[in-house]
Amino acid sequence: IWLDGYTPVPNLRGKTQIKDYAEFPTLDQLPLWGFDGSSTMQAEGHSSDCVLKPVAIYPDPARSNGVLVMCEVMMPDGVTPHASNKRAT
Repeated sequence: IWLDGYTPVPNLRGKTQIKDYAEFPTLDQLPLWGFDGSSTMQAEGHSSDCVLKPVAIYPDPARSNGVLVMCEVMMPDGVTPHASNKRAT
């Protein structure tokens, strides 16, 4: 789950990934994940790669054994915060 680049008020966005963990996962176990930033107002079409960096994880109240992962949007290097990322850690 992340905030998109719409202004003045960003929207929540989400993607689903199915992974199998023996126990509740830690942030260190969660991979960086890419997305097309042109559909979320976070990039132009010719250079639209953005990266989701997991920063918090919570049990999903709607799905048994599911988790909700809060993410920050990063540039393609996975290290530099995206301009829309106002909460970079």
